[in-house]
Amino acid sequence: MLTKKSTLGFAATALVLLQTALVLVIPTSAASPNPTAPLQGVVQRLLPTSYHNIFDFQIVSDITPPTPENKYDVYRVSNANATNNGTHILIEGTSVAALGAGLKYYLEQATEAELTWTGNRFNELPQTPPLVPDLELDTNQVVTTGHVRGSFVPWRYYTNVVSFGYQFAFWNWKRWERELDWMLLSGINLLPAMVGQEYVARQMYKSLNLTDVEIDDFFTGPAFMPWQRMGNIQGSWNHLLTKTPATSAANELIYKNKWIDSQWELQQMILARMQELDITAILPAFQGFVPRALVSKFPDAVFKTSSAWSAFPEEWTTVTYVSQTDPLFSQLTTQYLQLQQQLNNGFKSNFYLLDLYNELIPDCMTPECLKSTTTSVTNALHSVDKDAVWAMQAWFLLNPVWTPEATEAYFAGMREANGTPFIIDLASDSYPAWEATEGFYGYDFGWSLLSDYGGLQGLFGKIPTLLTNPYEVYKQYPANFKGMGVTTETIHQNDYIYQLVLSLPWRDPNQAINGTADLERFVRRRYGPSKATPLVQDAFNKLSKTVWSADKDQESQSKSFIEKMPDLDMLVAGFMGTESWYDETIVVQAWNQLVQSALQEHNGLIPSAFKFDLVDVTREVLLMTILPALHESLVDGYKAYDVNKIKTYGRQIVSLIRDTDRLLSSNVYFSFSAWIREAKESIDPVRNLSQVTFQAAPSKPTKAGYQQFLESNARDLVTWWGPESNGSLKDYASKQYGGLLSSYYLPRWQLFIKQLEQAADAKRPWTQTSDNFLNLTLEREATWQAEIWGQRGGESTENTNGQESVEIVRELWTRWRDIAIRAATGAKI
Repeated sequence: MLTKKSTLGFAATALVLLQTALVLVIPTSAASPNPTAPLQGVVQRLLPTSYHNIFDFQIVSDITPPTPENKYDVYRVSNANATNNGTHILIEGTSVAALGAGLKYYLEQATEAELTWTGNRFNELPQTPPLVPDLELDTNQVVTTGHVRGSFVPWRYYTNVVSFGYQFAFWNWKRWERELDWMLLSGINLLPAMVGQEYVARQMYKSLNLTDVEIDDFFTGPAFMPWQRMGNIQGSWNHLLTKTPATSAANELIYKNKWIDSQWELQQMILARMQELDITAILPAFQGFVPRALVSKFPDAVFKTSSAWSAFPEEWTTVTYVSQTDPLFSQLTTQYLQLQQQLNNGFKSNFYLLDLYNELIPDCMTPECLKSTTTSVTNALHSVDKDAVWAMQAWFLLNPVWTPEATEAYFAGMREANGTPFIIDLASDSYPAWEATEGFYGYDFGWSLLSDYGGLQGLFGKIPTLLTNPYEVYKQYPANFKGMGVTTETIHQNDYIYQLVLSLPWRDPNQAINGTADLERFVRRRYGPSKATPLVQDAFNKLSKTVWSADKDQESQSKSFIEKMPDLDMLVAGFMGTESWYDETIVVQAWNQLVQSALQEHNGLIPSAFKFDLVDVTREVLLMTILPALHESLVDGYKAYDVNKIKTYGRQIVSLIRDTDRLLSSNVYFSFSAWIREAKESIDPVRNLSQVTFQAAPSKPTKAGYQQFLESNARDLVTWWGPESNGSLKDYASKQYGGLLSSYYLPRWQLFIKQLEQAADAKRPWTQTSDNFLNLTLEREATWQAEIWGQRGGESTENTNGQESVEIVRELWTRWRDIAIRAATGAKI
C-alpha cells in the first residue's frame, strides 16, 4: 500500500511511464524561425489561389495605437505595390494574434466577406484581389498611411468548459483546424485546452498503483467528461442503455481507454497549432477530484466527497476529492502538472484552469476555511510554476450560499498567497458576478456572453446590452478589466451576436456604436453586396428589433414545445422557458421577407449562410409560433370534450413536426444524423476509421461496439442526460434536430394526442400520470436509447437528407404562412 511518503519517488515512476506513453513533438518557437509563416497557412487553407501570395505579414513593435486604450495587439493594414504591379497588402502587427485580426480586417473591408460558423463566401471573392478601400499608394510605392486598430483588452477568449461535451466532444482534427483558423481571424488569443486531459490523469493514477478498473470507475463517457472533470459526476453508464455484449461494462472500459489515447494525440495537434497561431492555452490543473479507490492508498490523507449534483443518483455523483488543505493536494498538483509538461514534450503555459465548486457547495463556508482553501491551492500552483495564473469561471458565485463575506474570504486567500487569478465572468450579459464582488476585488477578469445553456438553438440576442454594457464595466474597472469573450456552450446559432461581441475589443470603448449600420455591414459580408437587398436588410432589421433585442433581464434563449414532454399547460417563463418574449408578428414578417428574397434568386447562387438563415428563421416560426398555437387549440378541444377538434389539430401538429423534421434534416447544422455520424467517426479523430481494430471474438470489443458506445453518448447527451429515463436533467440539452424530431419527439406527441382523444371521448380528466403517459413514453425512449441510427426505415446515415433547403422552405412557407400570421397575432387557428 502506498503512503504519502512513498509517492516521493513519482519522478522515476513517471519516466518509466513516459517510455510507453504516447508522446508527440509539439513545435516550439525555436523550431519555427518565421512566426508569420502560419498566417500564410491560414490564407492557403481558406482563400482562393489568387490571394495566396498577396499578403506580406510582418511582426513590428512600433505601431502607434489608434487610441490610448486600444494598445494591445495593434495592427496596421496598408496597400503597397508588388513587383508584378498586382495587389499587394502589407499587414503589420505587434503579435501573430494582431496579424490575424488584421487579415480579418482586410477581408471584411476590401472583399466584404468573413468566416463564420455557418458559412462563408470565400469562393465568391473577386479573381483580382481588391485593395484596401480609402487608401492610396504614393508614387514611390512606399506605404505612407494605413488602417490601424488595436484591442483595449489583452485577452480575447473563447468557449466554456462544458462546450467540450456539448459541442467539441466528437470533433476531429480537420474540424479543430478550421475552428482554430476562425479563432485567429476573430482575434482570439486565449483558449481552454481541455481535450485529452484524462490521458495525463490516467498515467498519474497508474503510477499510484490504481488498476484500470479502479480508474475506469472514475472516468465518464466522452460526451460527459467536462462534468467529471469538475467533480459533478463520475463513471459511465452507457452499457446500461445499450445492453449488448459488445458494449458491456468490460468493453466500455476498453473503449474509453482507446478514446483517451486518440484524444491525447488530437490534443497534441491542437496545442501545436495554438502555439503557431499565438493562442495562449489554459491548461488543466489538478482539481482535486479523484477515483474512490485512491482513498485506500493514502490512509493518512484527508479525503471528502463533493455535494450531490443536480439530483443525480448517488452512484454517479458525490465525487471523492482530496482536501485542498491536505499536503496530498499540493503533492498531486505537482505530480499532475509535471507529468503534463513531460507528456507535452516540455510545453507549458502559465494559465491553469481550476474550478473547485462548479455547481457544488463547499464542505465548509466559514471565512477562515474558504481563505485557507484558496491559499493552499494558490501555493500548490506556485510550487510548480511561480508565474501560475489561476483561471477560473465565476459561475459558482451565483449560488446563494456565496454571501459577500464568503466570497471576499475566498479571494482573500489568493491574495495572501500572492496569487494572480484570471476570472472569467461566465455570463456577464445575464448573471454578472462582477457586480457583487466589486469587480472581483481588483483581480483581473473578463466580460463574457453566454445565453445558450445546454446548447439552446432559439434566435436570441441582447444588442442594446452588448453595445453598451461591456464598455460601461470597463470604465468602472479599467485597471483589472482585462478580457472579453464568448463562452457559448454550442455554436451554429445567432452568428451575428457572437461576431458582434468578438468585434467589441477592437473598437474605441469611448465611442458609441451605430448598431444599425454595423448589422447592415454584417449582412453584406454574409450574403454578398448584391444579395443584401433592401428587403433582406429590412428583414434583419426586424430581427434585430425583436429576437436580438432581448431585455437585459431575459435569462436565456427559449426552448420550444417540441423539446418538452407534452402536457396540457406547457408555457414556462424564465430560464430556458417556453414562453415567447418578443413580438412574433414582426418575426413572421421578417420570415416572409427572407423567403421572398430567396425565391427571387436562382437556388445555386444562394450562399450557404443564407440557406442556414432560411432554415433557422423558418424553424423559429414553425416551432415557437405555430406549434404553441396548435397546441392551444388541441387543448381547447380536449377541455370541450370535442374529439373531432382534437383529431383535426392533432393531425396538424403531426404534420408540422414531420415538415419541420424534413426541413432540419436538409441542413448539416440541424441534422441528428450529422451529430451521430460525427460521434461514430471520432473513434480516430486524427487519421481514419481503418486504423481502429479489435480482435474478433464473441462478447469482445469490436469496432461496431465502439461506435455504438460513442453513439450512445451522443444520443444520451441530447435526451436523457444521464443514466435515468426521468432524471433531473432530462431534455436539458435537447436539440431541434432533423431526425430527432421524427424518431424521439414525435412519438411523444402522437401518444399525447391519442390519449387526449380517449379521455375526451370518455369525458374524463387526463394527466401525464393518470393515463400512464410518462411510463409508456419512457419505455419507448429506453428502446430508442439502445438503437443504432440508420437501422430504422427512413433514417439516413448521411449528413443531410439530400433535399434542397430552399425548396423545402418555399413549400412550408406556402403551407404554413397564413397560420403563422394568425398565430402570431394571438388569433385562434
